[in-house]
Amino acid sequence: EPALLTELAASGDLGRSRRSGEILAAAQALLAVDDDEGSFMDRLRRLRRRELVRIVWRDIVAGAPLAEVLEDLSSLADAAVIVARKFAESALAPRYGQPRSADGEPQELVVLGMGKLGGRELNFSSDIDLVFLYPRSGETDGRRRIANEDYFTRLGQALIRLLDAPTAEGFVFRVDLRLRPFGESGPLVVSFGAFEEYLQKHGRD
Repeated sequence: EPALLTELAASGDLGRSRRSGEILAAAQALLAVDDDEGSFMDRLRRLRRRELVRIVWRDIVAGAPLAEVLEDLSSLADAAVIVARKFAESALAPRYGQPRSADGEPQELVVLGMGKLGGRELNFSSDIDLVFLYPRSGETDGRRRIANEDYFTRLGQALIRLLDAPTAEGFVFRVDLRLRPFGESGPLVVSFGAFEEYLQKHGRD
């Protein structure tokens, strides 16, 4: 894809560092287009490719500081997770509505970055270690009501697919969920209370 480097050079992006929030803003612009899932996945992968080419150039040719390279890679992963979650929520909302606690308070999926992502030191070959949490039990308020745990499990599965599944445009990031409570044998999502109890009883430094 030789035109990509030419376009990056013409844009001036190779000669400067990213401003805070700039990568996220570029990713969020993808949500402004009324895409089906396949089109969104491809466009997210093309954004990831563009950013990786820019970051590699900044690293190898421009001599960018290591801190900039690691921060940009981590910010790219953060942005990808944020927009993938938003897209997945918009796809589930027509059927399930909004998840709520027993007293009617809206609930949201919390995605924790662990490992190198959590430490803001992602490198070019890193996968991303994620843990999925939600505040409290309850059920959704849509035309098809399901328990919050079931809803957030569906949301987590969709988020993983949007990032990890290979398409003709490649993948965004490999997702590793083995750091969740009880690892591969544990549930995909857990409540705040269950997570706290797990850390108190079974967590290790």
